[in-house]
Amino acid sequence: MGRGDDIKKILNLAMNMRTSVQGYSIQDIKDECNVSLRTANRIKNIIDDVFEVEEVPNYTTKVKKWRLKRGTLDRIVAFTADEIATLEDCQTYMKSQNFTNRCDLLPEIIKKMKFTTLSNSVEKDAEALLEYHGFAVHQAPKIKLDTEVIEKISYAMLAEKYITFRYKNKKGEEKLRKVAPYAIIYSEYTYLVAKGDEDTFCKHFLLYKMQNVRVTDEYYEKDENFDLQEHLSKAFGAFQDLEPMKIKLLFSANVREAIENYNIHPNQKLELNPDGTTTVTFEAGGAYEICWFLFRWGKDVQILEPQELKDTYKKLLNEVIEKY
Repeated sequence: MGRGDDIKKILNLAMNMRTSVQGYSIQDIKDECNVSLRTANRIKNIIDDVFEVEEVPNYTTKVKKWRLKRGTLDRIVAFTADEIATLEDCQTYMKSQNFTNRCDLLPEIIKKMKFTTLSNSVEKDAEALLEYHGFAVHQAPKIKLDTEVIEKISYAMLAEKYITFRYKNKKGEEKLRKVAPYAIIYSEYTYLVAKGDEDTFCKHFLLYKMQNVRVTDEYYEKDENFDLQEHLSKAFGAFQDLEPMKIKLLFSANVREAIENYNIHPNQKLELNPDGTTTVTFEAGGAYEICWFLFRWGKDVQILEPQELKDTYKKLLNEVIEKY
C-alpha cells in the first residue's frame, strides 16, 4: 500500500472522528484502518498534532475514546463570513427570480457551512454583512412553478430518459410530445430545452403549459456537442429561432450612459457615435421577446435592421393602439 493510501486513510478517519458522537478508541482506529495497535497509536498522534482532539466522557467503561473538536477541519476547508453572506444573498435572489427548486437546497448548504466554521464570530459577521450589503428584490410578475414537474425533469436529465407531456402550441392545438430533456431556463417564464426525435434542433417549452409530465423507461443519447451557453447565445431571452437575425439598433443620446452599462445580449457590439447616439448590433432569434424588450425604451430606440423585426414591432404597436 502506497503512502497516498495511508494519507487517504488518515483524512477519512479524521472526518469520521469529526462527526462521531461516541468517539474513537485505539481499537476502533485499528479496526477502521486495518493496522496494528502500534500503528493505530501513531495515527491517533498524527491526527492530534495536525488537528485537535478531545476525549469523550465515558462512564460505562474505562476505554478512552476521542473525537475532533468542532472547527478543527477548518484548517483544511474554511468559509469566511463574506462567502457565507454571499451565498445567503444568492438564496434571496434565486427565490425572487423563481428558482424555487434550486434555492430550496441552499438553507441546508448554508447551515453546513456555518456548522463547520471555527468560531461563532464568523456567523455573526455574515449576518452583519447581509445587513450592509442588502439589495432590492425586483418584484416582477412571475409564473408559479410546479415543483413536482421540475423534479421529474431533473431526474430525467440525470438519468438521460425521455419524458412525455401534453402541450398546446400558439394556435391552441394540443399534442402529445416525447422529448429528450437537455436543460431548464429560468427567467420571467421558465422553459424546458428539449429535443424530439423529429426535431432538427432543440426547442423551448413553457413549463406551466406542460401537462401530465411523465418520465419514460426509454433512454436517449444526448448530443455531446450540445452546449447550453452556445445555444442561448443564439437566442434573445428564452426565445430561440432556427436562424438568428442580424440586429442593429440605434439608441438616442438621452440613454447613452444607460446603454453603455447595459448588457443587452452576450454577443453585442457597441458603437458610440459622435452625435451622442449608440449603435448596438448582435445576432439573436426571438422577434417577439426582442420587441417586448425594446418597448421599455420607448422613443429612445430605433430598429435599423432587419426589416422582419421592424414589421413585427409595428404589428405589435398597432395591435395595442387599436385597443385605445
